[in-house]
Amino acid sequence: MKWGIRFFVGLFCCTSLLACTEEPQWSLTPSISFSQIQKITKISNDGFGGKAKIDSVVMSIRFQDGDGDLGITQAELKANPTKYKDFRNFEVNVLLQKNGKFIPVNFSPSLGGLMNFKFKGEQKPGPIEGTVDYSTQFVYAFYKGYSPLFTAKNDTVKFQIYIRDNALQTSNVVETDPIVIFQD
Repeated sequence: MKWGIRFFVGLFCCTSLLACTEEPQWSLTPSISFSQIQKITKISNDGFGGKAKIDSVVMSIRFQDGDGDLGITQAELKANPTKYKDFRNFEVNVLLQKNGKFIPVNFSPSLGGLMNFKFKGEQKPGPIEGTVDYSTQFVYAFYKGYSPLFTAKNDTVKFQIYIRDNALQTSNVVETDPIVIFQD
């Protein structure tokens, strides 16, 4: 009986030690990878008594950061408003396919902005990883006459994404797969 108890106590201790894992040792500069892109098309009121077709494009990226300093809390914004005045930690560039080549399209205001990546419990410092989704909308009626770069139908776009941490270190740039907007 004593040997049986000792065996199970020893087995429990070994299992407990094996279950303990060290935190990963990632770079303090954030790193991202492309996960997926999807388009959701819906019909909405256009504000003028008619209907407008809207493409919501959802981009997903995976991220890793060694010290977890992604995202800003309201307290951090209030504590250092000068540092974070125009701070953007999620940047998205749009590329439109014309004549077989992708050319940059400037949006004003630009896509992206301030995202909150705080996924670590109680916002303790340390390595974090996860997935973030960002979405933007393309409204058919709006873009039809808004930009000479966009056509009325079947434009192919892709996006370049990068993130920035609170120490202003910029991640690598990832590119999404192409996606067709303004499709009939």
